[in-house]
Amino acid sequence: MAAGSLGAFWNRWYEHFTRFHLRLAAACFLAGAVFVIAVSQHSGASSSPDACPGRPDDLVIGTGAEIGAGGVRHDVIKEWNDEQRKLKKKPLKATLVEISESSDEQRSELAAAAQSKRCAYDVLLLDVAYITEFARTNYLEKFELDPEKLGGIPERYFLRQSLGTGQVDGERFAVPFAADAPLLYRRTDAPAPPPQDTKRFLELAKEHGYAAQFDDYEGGTVNLLEAILSAQDQKAEDGPVVVDDRGDVVLDEDGNGKKVMDALGAWRDALFTVKDGTRTLRDESVLREESSLQAFRTGRVGYMRNWPFAFNRLAADPLMRDDDGTLRFQVLSFPGTGVLGGVDLAIAKDSPHKEEARDLIYYLVSEDVQERLFACAGYPPVVAALYERYERSGTARTCGELASEGADGAARPSERDTEITGEQLARFAREVHQAVDHARPRPMSAYYATFSQVFRSCLLPVATTTSGAAPDFRHFSDALRDALNGRLRSDDPCRPSAQAG
Repeated sequence: MAAGSLGAFWNRWYEHFTRFHLRLAAACFLAGAVFVIAVSQHSGASSSPDACPGRPDDLVIGTGAEIGAGGVRHDVIKEWNDEQRKLKKKPLKATLVEISESSDEQRSELAAAAQSKRCAYDVLLLDVAYITEFARTNYLEKFELDPEKLGGIPERYFLRQSLGTGQVDGERFAVPFAADAPLLYRRTDAPAPPPQDTKRFLELAKEHGYAAQFDDYEGGTVNLLEAILSAQDQKAEDGPVVVDDRGDVVLDEDGNGKKVMDALGAWRDALFTVKDGTRTLRDESVLREESSLQAFRTGRVGYMRNWPFAFNRLAADPLMRDDDGTLRFQVLSFPGTGVLGGVDLAIAKDSPHKEEARDLIYYLVSEDVQERLFACAGYPPVVAALYERYERSGTARTCGELASEGADGAARPSERDTEITGEQLARFAREVHQAVDHARPRPMSAYYATFSQVFRSCLLPVATTTSGAAPDFRHFSDALRDALNGRLRSDDPCRPSAQAG
């Protein structure tokens, strides 16, 4: 080989060699970067407080506002903190942060905190409708239930319906904390008889007045769904269907649009009165959550659809009792098909205190805590054994009795005597248990909040006004399908149609 050729060969070899090592160095750099990121993410998922610099070293619980009187939830958390101080040298202090009474606003704040990755909360109390969204967007830590910490297998420990709310795509992300389903409240000091079925109730409601929660928030969506589901179950195979068992919107099929209009029209008539041939809304207050309670309390209506929280509010009110302590109202099964509600406990994905959060959750779903929250604040328990205890004659313990059994033997200020007797609690427990067992879930979707917004925007006017026009159900159904996929249409999903269905 000539000297020139040999030199050219070595030059080419050197260039190839150099390029190879440059590629190798780049590959090693990238591999190292991926490793560092993975390690840092793993560290962020651990219980190291360094993962969230600047935040207080507390165990923060993000929740809605207290529904019961006396701040019993705060007392329960205080006792957890006292116990932790006895057991540990440097315990974390658990702190309740109350966001809002509205489940819509709670969801917005908790989702914003998760998106910002600011480690704002360790434990989340979530409306069961939003568990799917938070799980699929990776905001929640997976939670495998430990039978030993529950004293039995989860399927026997929890109510069946409530246990299912925390599972998404075959994996558990949340633990039930409080059950929920609608009840019918009837004034016993007015001539408003107990209804036997949906049809009879709607007839009686026209005569005696009816309050519900047909307002522009998640409660309004639930009330609309219940009116439609009640008509569906009444007519069996030929009732209206919004979303089928596969999760597909079918409002524009099989005449479902007209059936939905008929169903909502029947419940609307229960909210209106006819005077001089003109149909008018009985009272604007019968459509709002808080004011519907006030309309019932003051006797402006004989019936009210509401959630279990209303029982304690009413039973603790002197205006709702006779001189001998007898309640002036009765709690009955909802005269139709209810929608399953409730709140679940979950661990935030970015929490630096996951193990402590797990321990706190087991404490909050323990029998003792669940019983106290039920008897003293009206939170329907998720523990099956408590319903068995309270439904048996003579075994229901009142708030005062539970307080006297405390370690110090003294009643706590927040557990003052609400005058709710064991017998009254037992009847209440039976109705709640039945309501939860027969309630139906809302559509499961990571974009349920968007679906709910579109759904009620078009149908609330139908249920609450005499001028609410039927939407074009084909167009409306397409908008709902888009909503279940996280898309809001730019055009009006509620554009009217000359003919529904």
